[in-house]
Amino acid sequence: MAQTSIKKNFAYKSALNLSSYVIGFITFPYISRLMGAERVGLVNFVDNTVSYFLLFATLGIGLLGVREIARVRCDERERSRVFANLLGVNLLFTLLTLVVFVAAICLVPTLRQYSDLFWVGSAKIIFSALLVEWFFSGMENFRYITLRTVAVKLLYVVAVFLFVRRADQYPLYFILTVGVVVVNALINMLYARRFVRLRLSELFSLRYLRSNCTLGVYSIMTSMYLTFNVMFLGFVAGNTEVGYYTTAFKLYTVFLGFFSAFANVMLPRMSALVADGEQEAFQTLLSKSFSAVATFSLPLIACSVVMAPQIIYVIAGEGFAGAVVPMQIVMPALLAVGLAQILAIQILMPLKRDGVLLAASIIGATLSVVINVVCVPHLGATGSAVVLLAAESVVTGTYIVYVCRKQIVKIPVKRFLRSALLTLPSVAVCVACGHYISNPFIALAVAIPLSVGCWGILNFKELRSYIGI
Repeated sequence: MAQTSIKKNFAYKSALNLSSYVIGFITFPYISRLMGAERVGLVNFVDNTVSYFLLFATLGIGLLGVREIARVRCDERERSRVFANLLGVNLLFTLLTLVVFVAAICLVPTLRQYSDLFWVGSAKIIFSALLVEWFFSGMENFRYITLRTVAVKLLYVVAVFLFVRRADQYPLYFILTVGVVVVNALINMLYARRFVRLRLSELFSLRYLRSNCTLGVYSIMTSMYLTFNVMFLGFVAGNTEVGYYTTAFKLYTVFLGFFSAFANVMLPRMSALVADGEQEAFQTLLSKSFSAVATFSLPLIACSVVMAPQIIYVIAGEGFAGAVVPMQIVMPALLAVGLAQILAIQILMPLKRDGVLLAASIIGATLSVVINVVCVPHLGATGSAVVLLAAESVVTGTYIVYVCRKQIVKIPVKRFLRSALLTLPSVAVCVACGHYISNPFIALAVAIPLSVGCWGILNFKELRSYIGI
């Protein structure tokens, strides 16, 4: 029963991520060619700055909510109480964040320059408190999450193509982007009433204040090499460099999404297994997770690095050539993040080792600040890519050292080495296609099926085993 549930949930979550990226691939080439790197960079600068403030509004509620709801999902009374407690804490920090956000718009010249966009962005902060996606993840209701999100985003795509027709309509494009959050939040709050009975008195509990702050600091530190990275780049290097970096980063997140899908599905299940004391099942699922990262991450990294010029050209156009090198630097971070999501979300979070997460994030954030200050003003988007790779690598290294010292799990190094060897034929195919086929569209059209075919044949045994996840 549990294994079937995980398989279905992963399918739903993967379908959700895949649909999001397909929708992105439909709209982004249109928007990037219509608006150009500078305006795309401006919208991303504003959106990432808003998202940085959003981190302080949500703090650790996303991770904490999934863990705590998973623990009480079978008890309606306790589930309602936990939901109200978590929602109340989230609303409190959202209100405090909005005060600071408004002050920043009024006082910081760079933000005041684009105040109209930032006022629109305030709606994203407000309605994110009502999004309560953590509740449905904790309930493992990934079917609902997928169907709702896909429906809303399809409406978003239609709206973009219908209403955004000129380069100077980038404010409307941003309004539509924020509107996705608003609509999802309203639908979620209405649907959540099926599962919880909200009592206003329970909103004012500070039961989860400490845990939320601990995981919140972890999220904020992590943002130093994610969201803050983009904001700092915009301040010191301009909107065009932001456009290059965010283009490379968007493509990186496409591949990362499938690892995130598996990790997000596994968090509530692993939390439940820990609570029930089922150590054997816990270790079995960990083994499958490591095997999946080894099998899929290395070929994705190697082939996308080789084909980066063709990928950037096809997705964003020739005006985004400056995104090629950042993409080639960023992509190896997939391996580090894939491992980190297993170690952090599937092991340390369910075991409530929040202090380890916090320590690792502080180390990563400190390193990212140093590299940001030293490299980004001179290297622009390339420097931001270096920040991401270095920070993710050191955070994952910290997790590995901890779990190995505590003998919580053993990293299957031989499995990763074997995957690296089996990746070489696919890499050779990509190198040949990139070198001998001048047209980027044709090069990708030939390279993708051939490289996937080589990889699939060599990994046939592993692929069959995943059917039973």
